Amino acid sequence: MEQLSIVEKDGANYHLYELEGALNAYTIGEFQNTLYEAVHKNNIVLDMSKLVELDPAGIGFLMAAFNDSEDVGNKLYFMSMSNEAEKAISATGFKYLFNLINSVTEVN
Repeated sequence: MEQLSIVEKDGANYHLYELEGALNAYTIGEFQNTLYEAVHKNNIVLDMSKLVELDPAGIGFLMAAFNDSEDVGNKLYFMSMSNEAEKAISATGFKYLFNLINSVTEVN
């Protein structure tokens, strides 16, 4: 089973999480609470370039975090999605709603 590793970095007006591995029902765990708290405090960028799996539980988690961020006036950005993440997000039919970026310079 693939694991999830997370590296955190601070930017000028955002907090960045670099995700590597699988974001699924087995790996969401502690990151779920971390992300839900973070979207209430700041703009968040998720670097998804190294995700090898994004399952329906992971999608649901990201959608809930996205909605929470919008509710409090912050933004959740999905940056540099891997092919697997791109396919999973596209399959939802809601891809056009998300803040998709290629670089942190696009954070506003």
